[in-house]
Amino acid sequence: MSIEGLIFHRLQRWDEAQPSALQPASAAATPTADHQALFTQLKKVFQFKAGKQFGQFQTDAAEYPFASWLKEYQAGRIDLYRLSCLFCEHFKSLVDATSEPFEASLLTLLEDRVDGARLYIFAIESQSGLRLDAQLTLDTVDYLNQNSLDFALRIELPEWQSALSGDTNSPYLCLLCARSPVGVAEAFSKACAFQSNVDTQKETEVLMDILARYTQQAEPKAAGLVRKKAYDFCVEQQKLGEAVPLQELSGYLDENEPTRFAQFAEQAAQLPASHSLRPDTRKLKHLVRFS
Repeated sequence: MSIEGLIFHRLQRWDEAQPSALQPASAAATPTADHQALFTQLKKVFQFKAGKQFGQFQTDAAEYPFASWLKEYQAGRIDLYRLSCLFCEHFKSLVDATSEPFEASLLTLLEDRVDGARLYIFAIESQSGLRLDAQLTLDTVDYLNQNSLDFALRIELPEWQSALSGDTNSPYLCLLCARSPVGVAEAFSKACAFQSNVDTQKETEVLMDILARYTQQAEPKAAGLVRKKAYDFCVEQQKLGEAVPLQELSGYLDENEPTRFAQFAEQAAQLPASHSLRPDTRKLKHLVRFS
């Protein structure tokens, strides 16, 4: 995991009667160990945050231009800095159309991975704290709150390219939007050109129902162990930012009969072994509590 490029901008709006103020960076930052530490923490918070949505880009380029700009970037006609500026300017115009205050540092970051690059956009809030300076004078300082995250986008670039060529219809976007303020959440989602194509709540219910029926005839202790293993597997997949493949889950639940659960899922819910689910692990905790 390494940072290929990153850019910070800041967007502030305190008075609903006034437009927001965008403070753009003069250039992309040179990645340092501090940037890596910040990214590692933001990525961790993002992966464990509940309520994420999965989907693809909107197809209306006139109303949702971000995907077009990303194509320009992938083609080498604009750089990452220009891409980040276009996104922030568009997000600013959408925030100005709301009546809500907003303040955040907007981080655009390209992550290089063995499995393919990922592009992230984080909206990081600031907090104020007290410090003693070199003269032992008490002073107020603003700092990035890296433990809280309300708005973020992750783009799986190889999956997006495959979708463009028609090779797959899998979701390549993962969006995190806080419920409040609603107007800003809608503005961020629209700026990202996001369109949901995965019902996380439904997929969570499907997986819980299959597991409940799968363990119905087992002894209570054995049933509880299976549910706990299923929950642990889903949590590990969430840490990786990946879906839960039924075939891999089946092998994890029973090494002696690695296809047993997958076959049961196919019979009980007509889900092929190659199918993957994206459950909400927060709700899957009920499996462990129940056991």
